[in-house]
Amino acid sequence: MKILVLSNLISYTYNFRKEIIEAFVANGHEVVVVCDVDDVSKRDELERMCRIIDVPFHGKGTNPKEELKLIRVYSSIMKSEKPDIMFSFTIKMNLYGGLVAKKRHIPYVPMITGLGELEREGKLKKILMFLHKRVMPNAKCVVFQNDDNREYFTRNNIGFRRFVVVPGSGINLEKFKYQPYPKDERTVFAFLGRFIEAKGVSEFLKCAEDMASNDMGFIAAGTMDDKYKELVERLVEEGKLRYDGELADTRDFLKEASCLVLPTYHPEGLSNVILEACATGRPVICTPRTGCKEIVEDGVNGFYCNAKDVGNLESVIKRFISLPNEEKAKMGENGRRIVADRFDRKIVVGEYLSLLE
Repeated sequence: MKILVLSNLISYTYNFRKEIIEAFVANGHEVVVVCDVDDVSKRDELERMCRIIDVPFHGKGTNPKEELKLIRVYSSIMKSEKPDIMFSFTIKMNLYGGLVAKKRHIPYVPMITGLGELEREGKLKKILMFLHKRVMPNAKCVVFQNDDNREYFTRNNIGFRRFVVVPGSGINLEKFKYQPYPKDERTVFAFLGRFIEAKGVSEFLKCAEDMASNDMGFIAAGTMDDKYKELVERLVEEGKLRYDGELADTRDFLKEASCLVLPTYHPEGLSNVILEACATGRPVICTPRTGCKEIVEDGVNGFYCNAKDVGNLESVIKRFISLPNEEKAKMGENGRRIVADRFDRKIVVGEYLSLLE
């Protein structure tokens, strides 16, 4: 069977879909991955098992001509490759790839990695709603990362013939090994992710500005939005924050942390950052929104905080600091157990293999 995989970036595909591709190939299938090659080293790794077609991708692009051009590129690829089935990840791949696959009578399986603009009122939401209602009912199966997103589809009359709920992208437990909890010398709070407002980065940085001390450190890593550049540079200069830039490998960063802080109100599918922190054995402070609450249990492997509420976040941080180090370490152990039981990437791989039947 020839399998076509539509994804956004090769770095994303390598980090979160590699095991699925490996399983497809190990079961005797030919795999062709269509994505933007943003990392040559990752391309070289994946090309050992599958073929890569480099297609430039602009995630936030809304220029109609450019979007139609991308659809035409997908159409040309499907016409020449003639896949037996198509798997897609992220919203543009799901919609544009789904439209083409539907027209060409190719079975397709989209994964819903979050609702994104579907949660924000406006013209774009209306367009996306229309496209979802055109694409999803004809999919062989729609893969959701959480029940809330599935219920949103049902509530808004976005039909689907069949669905499966998988634990996000899952977590590679062999890569993200449990790390002993840090000694009770200095509590380090970490933010890891894109520096965008909806991730709660403003609230995290305000906590760093107000609370950083010799006994309490704040570290951050991720793609920087220009909006935060001046503030981050000032906090770094004042010794209130350490910024590590964009990391290809997050394991050492998480090992150093005492607690991950993600006060997000972004429409997550299932937070990969939280999965990585829990697998490492680190407690998490996060909001109880979709994509977080499925992993973090309040008082068990972390604490909940309110979205857009610096005062509440600072109170929760103080609550965490007040815990004995043994209790913090126990939270970390609980997090590891939760992800090992429910979010092992092998579970996701198994679900995808079953969709080939």
